[in-house]
Amino acid sequence: MEFDNTSSRLAELNHAESLRHIPIAVYLGLVGVTGCIGNSIVCYIYYSVYTESNSRIFLLCLAVIDLCTCVIDIPLEIITVLNQYNFQESLLCKFTRTGNSLTTLYGSGVLLAIGVDRYLKICRPIGFQISNRAAKLLCIVLFFGTLLLVWPAFFMYGLKTTVIQGEGLNGTECSISDFYQKSVYQTVFQILIFILFSAALCIMIVIYSLIGRKVRFFAYKNERRRSQSNTLDSDDNLDDVPNLKRLQRVDNSNAAENNEYVHMSQSNSKDTVFKEICSNDNTDALKSMDSQTSVIGTIERKKPFRHQPSTTQLDQIKRKRKLARNTTYLMFIVTFSFIIAGLPHLILIILDRIIDNFVLNMNAGGKVVYRLFLRSYFLGATVNPIIYSIFDRRFRNACRSVARKLKLKVCRIEEHDV
Repeated sequence: MEFDNTSSRLAELNHAESLRHIPIAVYLGLVGVTGCIGNSIVCYIYYSVYTESNSRIFLLCLAVIDLCTCVIDIPLEIITVLNQYNFQESLLCKFTRTGNSLTTLYGSGVLLAIGVDRYLKICRPIGFQISNRAAKLLCIVLFFGTLLLVWPAFFMYGLKTTVIQGEGLNGTECSISDFYQKSVYQTVFQILIFILFSAALCIMIVIYSLIGRKVRFFAYKNERRRSQSNTLDSDDNLDDVPNLKRLQRVDNSNAAENNEYVHMSQSNSKDTVFKEICSNDNTDALKSMDSQTSVIGTIERKKPFRHQPSTTQLDQIKRKRKLARNTTYLMFIVTFSFIIAGLPHLILIILDRIIDNFVLNMNAGGKVVYRLFLRSYFLGATVNPIIYSIFDRRFRNACRSVARKLKLKVCRIEEHDV
């Protein structure tokens, strides 16, 4: 009879706590639904419309990660949120926490790879570049590397006994299981995950700072060149188009000499110079030229070929440069949103580590707010499609094109039914 009363009281407390956590469940539900729709559209557009490139591969991989987060991780997280005192499914808890760790770390790894790719294209265009095949292989390696890193979470997470303050009852929640609560392994694992995640964020900040500095440098250089002349200098550095040759001006006075080979022998050069100088009766010049022609000998030299690019070539170069910089800007916005979404989570984890009884000293409302911001990183799974639709004109045009085709298809089906 006492057991029934305890169980009934625990169910009442769990129900009351669930009502307080409804805002968190609503937040997660909105993020999940919006993310499912948006990331499904992104996956379709990038897979069927965009041409293959390493940027497309990385963004497509990122969209798949976000879609898995919205379809799998968020529904499981809602279940754990609504069962703070009476969670009984240990296996479900293991999959929830392991899935969250996997998608978050894998997403940060892909964003780090995107940052490195952008750095190579903007700051090191002549050196090594990530190819499409290398980008695919890198995504696969990152996945299995992340899986190898987070697999201990599957064993460490489970049911944790929690004391309900003011009731004298013990409940169960989804967290580090009781067996590993005082184990050094769970401390080492959490510190390792925190260090890797923080290091990835710091590296991304440094990379995009270097990229921004490089872009500003060339923006200043181009502005200065435009203020001095309307033509391109011969030493114009096209950093974002590494396969194009440097452009050079055409000297009109030497235009007839372009792409010529001059073959000069010692005897012919001497005779020619001698006749020319003798006609002018300049003996000093004769001695000087004679010494020069003796050094020339039978040297064969090629005069450099200079060409003026056509207007079409210049337009193509400008389009490619603009596309590369727009893509870099888009990647920066995506990375920045990921950092902002995960920042509250990191701050709360740090505060919980350095302040004793940080969560226990909170009232009921404070704990709800704490748990809400502790799940802020889920917001990163739904903002990327919004970012693409705002900052990527190609994505907007592709969405309009797909919508028109879908509308025409629906109209044809309706006409056929009629």
